[in-house]
Amino acid sequence: MYLDLFDELRLNKKVVKYFGFEVAAYWAELVSILKQVVKKHTADEYGFFSLDREYLERETTLSITKQLHCEEKLVAAGVLIKNPENPNKLAISVSNMIEIISNEDTTKLKKTTAVKKDEKAAKIAGIKATMKKAILETDVEVRAAYERWIEGMIDAANCRFTKAVVQLFEKTVTEYTADKNTRLKIIEIATASSYRDATWAITKLDSSSKSRSVFPASQKTCKAVSETITF
Repeated sequence: MYLDLFDELRLNKKVVKYFGFEVAAYWAELVSILKQVVKKHTADEYGFFSLDREYLERETTLSITKQLHCEEKLVAAGVLIKNPENPNKLAISVSNMIEIISNEDTTKLKKTTAVKKDEKAAKIAGIKATMKKAILETDVEVRAAYERWIEGMIDAANCRFTKAVVQLFEKTVTEYTADKNTRLKIIEIATASSYRDATWAITKLDSSSKSRSVFPASQKTCKAVSETITF
């Protein structure tokens, strides 16, 4: 009977080692809740029970966002299942957790994590391919520059990125100039700075051009920092 193992699992150091302290603390609280669910027979026919997110936050100090993050890791490890129709209903597998923490080489955990990483990589690759299809540019070199910009923006993951963003970016560059080298420079600036809006790169390019025009061509540049200077 799994109930006899609950107290041991709540403080198991291997759970902390494999998942980190926050996930371990969250798991311990879920186990505590499940113990009451089993006693009161409040789980449904599939083993799902409802969570009170506010109660969990009070008991664990974990915000709802952190709770969901913990659940992602537990789902990936195969010890938790979430109801697809209700994110506040889940089922946990104590037996699977016992298998993980009693397996010295953690083979099962590593395999599950690897599969999850592969799925994520495949998803990102699919998004990149979809975004690249939105490019209208036919010049091979300029198109490749746009693709590098897309790769960088998605890898940076610092904004909401859609086909509409790609199309607007390209339209802005195209309308600004017909010169290929200037277009490449704008895209290069946007890629280096993770700009989703081409106007930011254009503004930076214009500012740079104006700055250069202020100084004569023979203006000396700094070649090195003197070793005698102290800060």
